[in-house]
Amino acid sequence: MRRFVVICLFVFAVAACKTTKEVVSRSIQPLSCDVFLNQPFGVSETIASFKKHFVNGVKLKRAVRRNIHDAQKVDTIFQFCSRKSNIFIYKTYFNREMMIGGKIADNKFPLVNGVVPGMKRELFFKSFNNLEDNRKDSVELYNKELMRKFTFTFDSKGVLKKIVFSSYFD
Repeated sequence: MRRFVVICLFVFAVAACKTTKEVVSRSIQPLSCDVFLNQPFGVSETIASFKKHFVNGVKLKRAVRRNIHDAQKVDTIFQFCSRKSNIFIYKTYFNREMMIGGKIADNKFPLVNGVVPGMKRELFFKSFNNLEDNRKDSVELYNKELMRKFTFTFDSKGVLKKIVFSSYFD
């Protein structure tokens, strides 16, 4: 029995010591808020590109929705989700894909320049060249032409907690 307990403890200790990936330090290339809002993930906002870009720990769910303009047509809402985050993409019956919005609360969906929840406020503001540092608990980026809004929420320690974004579509 004692031998069994020792072997189990050894196995648990080995399993707990997982290898970590070497963190590659890359230089941040500050970009304007409009460029960020145009392509926040650094890839096109299609289902195929998101499937390739987000592979680790991300699930894909589908929901069917009747088209509001033509009840005979069926559209699909794709949901890329992890434990704490969701991204929704709307696909019309004529195969047009649009990102609706979502909430990011973990590092499964990194944005351009490595903007993810958990990063410090100073590093966040260094990612943009036309965004002034402020001490508010949330920062909002909005583009009227794209009809897209991103809200970045920080905690009291200056750490990015969550990102909520939405796009208008009809």
